[in-house]
Order: sequence, then structure tokens, then C-alpha cells
Amino acid sequence: MAKEPPPSAWWRRALRVGLFSFILAVVVNYLSDLALDNVPAIIALLIVLTLVAIGILFDILGTSVTAAEIAPLNAMAAKKVTGARQALWLVRNADRVANFANDVVGDVSGAVSGAAGATVALKMTQSFHGGSVALQLIDLAMIALIAGLTVGGKAAGKTFAIEKATQVVFLAGQVIFGIEKVTGRQLTGSRPTAPSRRRTT
Repeated sequence: MAKEPPPSAWWRRALRVGLFSFILAVVVNYLSDLALDNVPAIIALLIVLTLVAIGILFDILGTSVTAAEIAPLNAMAAKKVTGARQALWLVRNADRVANFANDVVGDVSGAVSGAAGATVALKMTQSFHGGSVALQLIDLAMIALIAGLTVGGKAAGKTFAIEKATQVVFLAGQVIFGIEKVTGRQLTGSRPTAPSRRRTT
């Protein structure tokens, strides 16, 4: 019988995730502010769209790890296919991966892109020599654009993630394999943990 986690485990994990999210938000927001302050309005807009895209991509990954089939990944890992072991680790740790991808990266990128959008709106107003009314209109349009792209992108991404879950996770595994090879660090551990989410026959 599985050992039950201690009663305090949930709040410790929540505290760690919250603290990491806070630090990540500060770092990303600071770096995006530096970048936005020194580029033209069109480049600043591309930076904001990149932040939105990052949130959507991680949301796809977070959904995929909870829907991917473990049997094909097991078979590929047994054949030592590049990236299969990393993909298998992602699936077997789906709860943590989904929490990081959807809640941490997804929410932080959403918050930062919204704040960055206000900076882009100000830059665009200055470029067009507009006044306060123009700033308000551009600001509203920017917020609507970011919200529409984020919500619409995540909605489409979830459908794609469910239909192509195993392929998405395998691709993520290959990317992680490449990062591990370049950095020399094992991001997914030396061995996958025992499966706790599903059983295969």
C-alpha cells in the first residue's frame, strides 16, 4: 500500500511553487522591461507575442503529459530511441510537469505579457504622437489582443495536445535530451520514477 504524504506536504509544495513563481515573474518581467525599453514598438510587440506563444506551448505540454500513452514511449525507451527516456520521465511525473507547465510558466507568462502589453501600447502611442485618448484606445486594443490570442491559443492547443499527446511529449523529450547533451546535466534524473498515474497490460 502506498505511503500517504505527511499532512504538511501540500502547503510546503504550494509554498515552494509560489516562491518559485514569484522569483520567475520578477526575473522575466525585469528582463522583458529591459528589452522593451530599448527596442522599437514593432519589436516590443513581437516580444509580447513571443511571451504569449511560450505560455501556449507550455500549456500544450502540460495537457499532453496527462493524456499521453505510456506504452509507445516504453517501447521506444527500450529501443534506446533518442529522447524517449526523457519523454517517459515527463509522463511518469505528469502531475509535477503539468503543474510547472500550466500553472507556473503559463500563469507567469500570461501576467508578464499583460504588463508588457501596456508598455507596448505606450510606445505605439509615442510613435504616432497620440494623446491620452489614443493611449487608452491602443491600451484596450493591446489587452484585447493578448487576451484573445492567449485564450484562443490555449483552447486550440488543448485540442491539439489531447489528439497528439504522445507525439508532443516525445518531441519535448527530444528537446530535453538535446539540452542535457549540451549542458551535461540530467534534467530528468538518471532513472524514471515508478508510474503512479496509469497501469499498462
